[in-house]
Amino acid sequence: MAATPRPAADRPAAPAEVEQLSTAECWRLVEGATLCRLAIERADGGPDIFPMNYVVHDGGVYLRSAPGGKLRTLRSRPEVALEVDGEEDGHHWSVVLRGAAHRLDTDAEIEASGVLRLRSLSPTPKHNFIRVVPRTVSGRRFRIATGRPPAVDAPPAAARASAPVSPSAQPEPRPSAPHTDPHGKPVPIPHTSPIVQVELPDRRRD
Repeated sequence: MAATPRPAADRPAAPAEVEQLSTAECWRLVEGATLCRLAIERADGGPDIFPMNYVVHDGGVYLRSAPGGKLRTLRSRPEVALEVDGEEDGHHWSVVLRGAAHRLDTDAEIEASGVLRLRSLSPTPKHNFIRVVPRTVSGRRFRIATGRPPAVDAPPAAARASAPVSPSAQPEPRPSAPHTDPHGKPVPIPHTSPIVQVELPDRRRD
């Protein structure tokens, strides 16, 4: 018998194709967003990551930061990575920029970058400015999947019937229940009266 085809909504979606983005397209997407994730290496060698607002100017990414451990780490370990992602026209996209981070020291560069107009979602005052000049830029994009996730098909009935069953999986036989009627109710145990021997008087005459 031919198998009945599943409805379209239940069929596994075809794997989405991943598109590698050009450098120009990466920059276009990054310039249109405002939130990134800054990944750094701590002094103990472990990773750390911070969500930060940013602005793009003249091939650099500019950030605002409050004083603290992040700035101290960037002075000794300036190599960082920035990740930006979003959705556009039914696609997910993600861009990663890798480069060195430096604190801005001159008022002219701070004013020219536009970082002073950058508004942060965090209420903490941020009067330190960081510039990241990427050495590498890479990105990818893929269509947003629709429909249900792929279902796992059950094995055919014939395969299930022929599959070996381990001894531990076999049910133990139930003890027979004698002296029960077809409905499972107990019935009286049949018995007979005991045989009693009675000695009769000997009526034979002497």
